[in-house]
Amino acid sequence: MDGTEAISGYPGLVLMQLGVLYFGKEKEVKTARLAVTAWAIGTLATTATKVIVNRSRPENDSLPRWDSSFPSGHTSSWFSMAVVYADKYPKLTIPLYSCGILVGLSRIYQGQHYPSDVLAGAILGWASGFLTLKLEKKLNRFFER
Repeated sequence: MDGTEAISGYPGLVLMQLGVLYFGKEKEVKTARLAVTAWAIGTLATTATKVIVNRSRPENDSLPRWDSSFPSGHTSSWFSMAVVYADKYPKLTIPLYSCGILVGLSRIYQGQHYPSDVLAGAILGWASGFLTLKLEKKLNRFFER
């Protein structure tokens, strides 16, 4: 794992959410739960798409199907959470989406993805965040049990 992996990838996302869930107030905890749900939906959709498409990465074609290039899981993860957090904290919209864009661009720069992988990851992430927000009332009832 290189230095950007911890920031742009799953360890950074997980640590942020655990911090919010542990130290956050009620609104923050509810938002983090929704963000983790959006991330889970996005991750399932992204992984399923990776297995089906099985596109080789630009600089490494020997990875397993679930870790293939299309779509970008890092970008999907960031956008899925950004949609939720931007909805609950509108002042953070530009920084959140900017981070998602920068993560996607870094994946292209590092030779891990093609631009279409990143675009597809952003769309899948956005869709999973949007779906989560549409199901928010039902999800909140589920979490409060």
